[in-house]
Amino acid sequence: MSLLEEMNTAPLAAADRLPYWNDVASRMITPLHVEPLGAGPFNARIYRRALRECEILSPVSSPARVYRDGEHEAGVLNLQLQHRGRTTNHTGGRTAVLEEGDFVLYDPAKPLWLHFEEPTQAIVLRLPLATVEERMPHLRSQIGIPVKGRGGPGALFSQFLRNAWAELQEGGEGEWAECLGEAIWPLLDMAYADTRPRTETSRRDERRRVLFEAVEADLTDPDLDVHRLARRMGVSARYVQMLFAEMGTTPRAFIQDRRLELAARRLGREGMEVTVTEVAYDAGFNDLSSFCRAFRRRFDTSPRNYRSGQRA
Repeated sequence: MSLLEEMNTAPLAAADRLPYWNDVASRMITPLHVEPLGAGPFNARIYRRALRECEILSPVSSPARVYRDGEHEAGVLNLQLQHRGRTTNHTGGRTAVLEEGDFVLYDPAKPLWLHFEEPTQAIVLRLPLATVEERMPHLRSQIGIPVKGRGGPGALFSQFLRNAWAELQEGGEGEWAECLGEAIWPLLDMAYADTRPRTETSRRDERRRVLFEAVEADLTDPDLDVHRLARRMGVSARYVQMLFAEMGTTPRAFIQDRRLELAARRLGREGMEVTVTEVAYDAGFNDLSSFCRAFRRRFDTSPRNYRSGQRA
């Protein structure tokens, strides 16, 4: 069974394609409005694969203008790599022209504008905010800054991601595919090494490191909350809430996301050797129904299906 999901406008009548694509793109990427450019028929498709540390998508589209207004909760950062064609991207108050191999980070919860006058294909990594803040807390400061994929560390990351995507399209199975999410982080850190603000990064990294250690120490305790974290860190609950607010999240949302990632890793690793109930309670949830609802929202499938390899 292929783990690569595909959604395609081709089987639909011409009048139905754009509404369908707006719905698909909004569900898979972020709430979007797509306006075709040119007089030709509109065509688009998207591929998706869930990995252990992130999700990877690849939208393919005929010329269009894509935008979103307003803000909404997303829980992820998106990295867009230009795989085919050329795109003008405006996000985070910055405008960048992406040539093939170039990439840029954007926050799908914030306003976004894309414009491409030729058929284009992107590779999009959806990086959970909880994992971003644990592994690369400075990454949020890089939103809207383009990285060239034709030389230097940007080329190493770009080539790795494009080659990995080609392997996934060929039906990539097995442990190597699941490990892709793990391999992405050091390459991404290297790609942005020359652009991050070092003194600010150092201070923020340290205080967030202490916070993450406090979360991990009691992650599987159902009673973990902002007050427990504050006592462990020797600070006020208000200070802990401020640290999470800087990351665009709340203590409760961050803890739940980490528990869901812990549960997903165990379900994927141990499969039918464990029950969903066992995994839920061991991860720190004290209500099975709440766990199943949260898991489905996070991974777009049920814990039972995820355990058996039926992932979105």
